[in-house]
Amino acid sequence: MGYTLQGWIGSANVLRTLGLRFETAQVVALSDDLALIPLDDELQKEINGGAASLIEPWDVLTEQIESAGRRLSMHGIVAYVEADYFGGTGDQSCIVWEKGTERLRETRADKAINCALKLLGVTVSADAADEFDTIRLGRHRSVERWTQDARHRLQALQIRDVRANQERLAEAVDYFWSRWGDESTLNFYRDCIERSCDTDADLPRFYLLTDGEKGAIAGGYALLRSDLNSRQDLCPWLACLYVEPDWRSLRLGSLLLDHAAREASAKGYDGLYLCTDLDGYYERYGWTHIGKGYGIDGEETKIYHLALSTADRNRESAVIENNRSRV
Repeated sequence: MGYTLQGWIGSANVLRTLGLRFETAQVVALSDDLALIPLDDELQKEINGGAASLIEPWDVLTEQIESAGRRLSMHGIVAYVEADYFGGTGDQSCIVWEKGTERLRETRADKAINCALKLLGVTVSADAADEFDTIRLGRHRSVERWTQDARHRLQALQIRDVRANQERLAEAVDYFWSRWGDESTLNFYRDCIERSCDTDADLPRFYLLTDGEKGAIAGGYALLRSDLNSRQDLCPWLACLYVEPDWRSLRLGSLLLDHAAREASAKGYDGLYLCTDLDGYYERYGWTHIGKGYGIDGEETKIYHLALSTADRNRESAVIENNRSRV
C-alpha cells in the first residue's frame, strides 16, 4: 500500500490565512490545534502560475511554492512536508520556516516529518508511536483523500467587498462605525457604505475580513476618493484599516494592505494614499512618508504613499520582505 503527502502543516489559524492569497487552498484540521493544507494539483497550478521548475531533489517543491511557504511563516511557524512510500519503501522531506527564516531543511530522510513536527511543538502522546502518529497524519494515504475530507475541513479567512455581500451590509455599517466613528457619525457611515453598494463608480468600496464566508468579522478596510480635507488633489485613499485584537498575532494587517494594493491597481490607479499618526508601521510594507496634511478641524496628520506601478512595486518588494523579516 502506498502513501503520498505534500503540503503545509502549522497552527490552524496561521494556515487559514493562505486562503486570502490562493482561492483553492483547503485547510484540514489535524490535532493539537494543528492543521494541514494538502498541495493538490489544483493548488499547485494556482501557486506556480504556469511553468515552474522543480527544486531538486524534491517531488513537488518549486521556487513559487517555497516562496509561498516562507511568506506564510510570517504569520507563524510553518512546515512544508513531502512523503512518498510504496510497499514500505520510500522517504520524506521537510522545511520549517519561522518569520521568513528557514529553521530546518531535511531531504530524503527517514524521520524528516517527525523532526519538523517537533519544531512545531508536537510531543508524542501516550497512545502514539511518534509525532507523525500523534497528529494523525496517517488518517489518509493520499493528497486527494485529504482534500476530500469534508468532516475536518476548516473555513479559510476571506476578504470580501461589502458591495458583493450585501446580506452583511447592516453588519458592515455597525462594524466600521463602532471602530472609527462616534455617536454623531452613525448616519455618515451608513450613508457612505450604502452608497458604495448602489453606485456605478469604482469608489468608495468597503471590505470585510471574515472568519469564513459567514463567520465573525476579524477586520476590514476601505478605499475612498478622499480621506483628508486639505488634500483633495490625491486619490485614492486607504482608510479604516482595522484588525480585531484577538487576530493581531497573525499579522493580518499586512494581508489587508496587500489586498488594498491589488484592488486599487485592478481599478487602474498607479498609487494609493493614507493618513495616520502611527510611526514606523507602514514603512514596513513599502509605504513612503511624503508630507503632512490637515483635517477640517486643523489637526495635523502624516501622509503616506504606496506606488502601484509594476516597476516601483518590484523595486519596493525587496525592501518589504527585508523589513518583514526583522519584525
